[in-house]
Amino acid sequence: MSETATPNQAAPDGYFDALQARALSPGWAKKVPQMWQVPRPRFVPAVWRYADARAALDAACEFVSPEQAERRNLIMVNPIADNIYPTCRNLVAAYQLVLPGETARSHRHSPNALRLILDAGTDTFTIVNGVQVDVAPGDVVLTPSWHWHGHSNFGNEPAFWIDFLDVPLVQNLECMYFEDHPQRNEAVTAHEPDSPLRHKGIDLDRGTREKGIVDIAPGGLKTIGLQALGIERGQPHAHDKRIDNNLFTVTRGSVQVTVEQLGTVELARGDMIAIPCWHAFTIEGLADWSQLIRVSDEPVMSALGFRELKSA
Repeated sequence: MSETATPNQAAPDGYFDALQARALSPGWAKKVPQMWQVPRPRFVPAVWRYADARAALDAACEFVSPEQAERRNLIMVNPIADNIYPTCRNLVAAYQLVLPGETARSHRHSPNALRLILDAGTDTFTIVNGVQVDVAPGDVVLTPSWHWHGHSNFGNEPAFWIDFLDVPLVQNLECMYFEDHPQRNEAVTAHEPDSPLRHKGIDLDRGTREKGIVDIAPGGLKTIGLQALGIERGQPHAHDKRIDNNLFTVTRGSVQVTVEQLGTVELARGDMIAIPCWHAFTIEGLADWSQLIRVSDEPVMSALGFRELKSA
């Protein structure tokens, strides 16, 4: 049965119109193919610059109020036609700013989330299910599905981080739940600077210097994979086409990334690149020591058994 078959010219007049009126479609005459030999990614490789986002967020402080602090963010929207939200197929990322003295109100939702802290002073923290979790630059802080969470900056410096969520996946699965906290700001009932939800930047730096690649909280977020990657100057980190979608953020040093369809780009601290599925890529260190955080939907692909599939 051909995917490119055309309607049978001998069909009675009005036959296909009658099918359409009943929400039926002839499998022998699909308008476009619905299966193909290898993945055909719709999303494209794209780069976002921390300097651009930080300048834009600073400007937004003039008209985005403290009451809107939890939404003073800039979503990294993949530049494909008709896209208004996802950064890649199953993930979304956004730069966020919380000013000194501000609190981003508490809420919870079915999507899993995490925060990669770029810049923050003392007395900046996240509250997760009543537990105060301090944060510092380079930290990765997890917010698992349906956990209450809010953020406060009681220090003297603005706090910038990147939020990562699996919202596009949850939207496609149509299992979205969201709820604002009834007290607006969740009360702190405990303080855990070394919470298992917090993965300190200093520990990730030590781990990558020893091992090169560090898995962060395997299984901590069921739909999101996390790794810290350390690269020396001139050292390549190459991958062939792969089924998972990846977001890489530089947290130390600088790197050069060569990826199909996009070419070669240089990334500095805080910059992020989206590498959708089925794009071969190479990351090479430009500084004596560079570090990146990889956020991916690899756990989803593994759980569903798709990572092991190969076309003949």
